Amino acid sequence: MTKLGPVLAVLAALGASASCRRAEETRSLNFDPETSAGTLGPGWDAFEKTESGDTFVWVHGREARLRVQSRADGDRLVRFRCWPFGYPGGPGQTLTFSVNERRFETLMLGGEPRVYAIQVPRDAWKRGANELTFTFAYAESPKDRIPGAADERTLAAGFDWLEILPPAAKK
Repeated sequence: MTKLGPVLAVLAALGASASCRRAEETRSLNFDPETSAGTLGPGWDAFEKTESGDTFVWVHGREARLRVQSRADGDRLVRFRCWPFGYPGGPGQTLTFSVNERRFETLMLGGEPRVYAIQVPRDAWKRGANELTFTFAYAESPKDRIPGAADERTLAAGFDWLEILPPAAKK
């Protein structure tokens, strides 16, 4: 019995130090198998690569969800690089961004890849898993809209990367 005392003390100390560690937090996704595994929910297609080797993912359908981890300890700036699926004579594409079912902003997407930034206040985040939702005005099949295209997927937008950052320090 006396030999268990030091063992229990060490276990208690390990447990206490583990509970003091800061929770993991998602900082960036490169929309590739290494950084995005397990985060992409419904609405995302398979990982693809450009001719130069950059990875990206199409949103198929009008909505895509992803799961990120948060410490819920402050405001965050959500930045991402994306572009709409566009076609000749097609309408402009809008993206509505939500965190945990709370809508924040509707953006008009430009035709080329661009970086967008959305401020998300502290009270929108939960400690642990959080769901980010991207909702689009339309999703269309290239086969139906572009002469000679064979792709039958219904595409809304392509995503290159996403990052979640604390706001910049004020000067």
